[in-house]
Amino acid sequence: CDADILPICLGTHGQPLDVGRTQRLVTTAIWLALIARDRHCTFPGCTRPPVMCHAHHITHWANGGPTSLNNLVMLCGHHHRTIHDTTWQVRLAADGRPEFRPPPRRPHHPPPEQWIRQRPRAGP
Repeated sequence: CDADILPICLGTHGQPLDVGRTQRLVTTAIWLALIARDRHCTFPGCTRPPVMCHAHHITHWANGGPTSLNNLVMLCGHHHRTIHDTTWQVRLAADGRPEFRPPPRRPHHPPPEQWIRQRPRAGP
């Protein structure tokens, strides 16, 4: 049986207020779309191939982040740990490409305002 339980929160009048999530890990279709979009680890300066990478939730699954292409970036194991273990930040820019912001250089100072991304892609 491949059944999933999908919780639905209902309001006082029986109206659906929220639908739960059933999928934390990426599907094959999402992974292939992530490969097509990101091509390799998206951390600035890294070009490790997809076979060495993971799908990283920008908004963590435990914090309500969906397992969808607009909430995922491809990161190699090293940079995946870097994102989780430090204060590096990642987001998707308006064009859908990942951008990263490094942690502050000194404690108790805000991080730099500049977001960093990979160099532009050369052709398809």
